[in-house]
Amino acid sequence: MNIFLKLFALLYTYYVHRLEKKIGYRVIFTKIPGTWINGLMTLNMERSWARQGIKAWGVNYWTIGSLTEEGISSRYDRNQKQYQSWLGAYLVKFKEGRKFTLQDHFNLAVADQKNWLEDFHDPHPFIEMPAENVAKSEPIKIGEYSGTLYEFGWGPSHSDVGKNVSNLQNKILMALTGSMFDEYNKRLHLKGSNFIPKDIRTDYETVILKGYIAVVELEKNVKVVLYGNGAELLDRYSNEAKDYTPLLKEDILMAFKAVVINKT
Repeated sequence: MNIFLKLFALLYTYYVHRLEKKIGYRVIFTKIPGTWINGLMTLNMERSWARQGIKAWGVNYWTIGSLTEEGISSRYDRNQKQYQSWLGAYLVKFKEGRKFTLQDHFNLAVADQKNWLEDFHDPHPFIEMPAENVAKSEPIKIGEYSGTLYEFGWGPSHSDVGKNVSNLQNKILMALTGSMFDEYNKRLHLKGSNFIPKDIRTDYETVILKGYIAVVELEKNVKVVLYGNGAELLDRYSNEAKDYTPLLKEDILMAFKAVVINKT
């Protein structure tokens, strides 16, 4: 099984590199704070976006919360600041020759989250990320490229922690995810079980995703969209609401500003 996983990771990484060459660029995270796993999963997003009506080629580079003492990503631990947090980037080449709105860029993440929730067998995958709820925007420099940083403060979504997470399909997907992380950083030694929650105290609860998105235009129709978020928890399952996003802000922006965009 391990040999198969390693072979898959090697071949799929080669496949993603070919896609990067097709688009003409590669995104490199040179500094991932210890808040998240020190590695990246890379995915071809064309089919995933197409399932949600988005016509584009793309690569998704992402990581999630570092492991707890129990060996599970802190993404799934409601008491950790990394709960429901993402850090990553989309390298996207839109297939349509039109002007793209901020909502079009936000919809890349919306489609991605919906597909992820489906993989975790949420019976009613739900997320909203209205661009009109951007709290503020400002210029940002990513290497030699200039972009715009947007702070969004309201994006209700289901969590991916629920009673159906430990299904056969998801076990296979997460085993492949662990092998991809190990291909990126061979010192990690991750397994599929690191990416599946075991302490199921909630059932796909609604949280408020809050954080930052940076949009960098490389060419007409070719963009890099950086993303990082925390979650505000509603008080349904505890005595008080919690907002983890302020605890992640510094690390998110540090990771963004250390990103390198190379031509391929």
